[in-house]
Amino acid sequence: MRKRRDSLASVVAKDLAERIERGDYAVGDKIPIEAQLCEMFNVSRTVVREAIATLRSEGLVTSRHGVGVFVEERANPALSITKEAAGELSEVLELLELRLGVEVEAAGLAARRATEDDLRAIRDVFDKACDLDAFAEQPRELDYAFHLAIARASGNGWMAKFMDFIGPVIIPRSQLLHASQPEITRDYLRQMVDEHRRILDAIAAGDAVAAQEAMRMHLSTSLERYRKRLVES
Repeated sequence: MRKRRDSLASVVAKDLAERIERGDYAVGDKIPIEAQLCEMFNVSRTVVREAIATLRSEGLVTSRHGVGVFVEERANPALSITKEAAGELSEVLELLELRLGVEVEAAGLAARRATEDDLRAIRDVFDKACDLDAFAEQPRELDYAFHLAIARASGNGWMAKFMDFIGPVIIPRSQLLHASQPEITRDYLRQMVDEHRRILDAIAAGDAVAAQEAMRMHLSTSLERYRKRLVES
C-alpha cells in the first residue's frame, strides 16, 4: 500500500509541476484546495499532502498558514530534497542533525519571545495530541504542527520558513522515511506526548535553557534510533 501511495503522490506532484511549468498556475497563483485536488486526481488527502510536500521541497510552492498553497517564484535550488536522497537512511540522519541544530535554538528563542497567541497555538496542537486516538490517526502531521508552532514562536521568520520547507518532508508520512519509520505504538505516542509536554512547559515558563535541553533530548532520541538502524542495516 505504501508503494502504491508513493506512486500516486509522485504522479500528482509531477502533474502539478508540469502545470506550473507551462503557466497554468502562474507565480503568486493559489493552486486548488486540498479537496479539489483530491477530486481532480481521484486520490486521498494523504496522497495530495505528500504531493504538495514534494512540490514545496522543490521550491515550486509555498504554504501560507490558514490561506492556502501558492506558486513560488522558482529560485536556484541551493537546498532541495530529492526523492532518491530522501530514501537513504544516511540522508535521513543528516537531515535530523540539521533539524537538531535549528530547532534547539528555536525552542530557546520561543521561551524568550513567545506571545500569548504563540503559546496558545503550541498548546492547541499539544492538546490534540494528548488524545492518543487522534494522535494515532495523524502522528506525523500533529508532530510537525507542534514543531512548526514552536518555530513560529521563535520570532525568527527564517526558522519558520525552514520548518515549512523541511518539516512536511521529514515528519509526516511522506516519501522520506517509509523504509525507516519506527512502529507507531501507543507507548511510542505517550513518549512523544511526554517529551512535547516538557518542551511546552519550559517555553511557557520562559526557561530558555530548559526548553533547549528538552528539545535536544526529544530530537536526539530519534537521531539515535536511526543511527542504530543504520548500523544494523
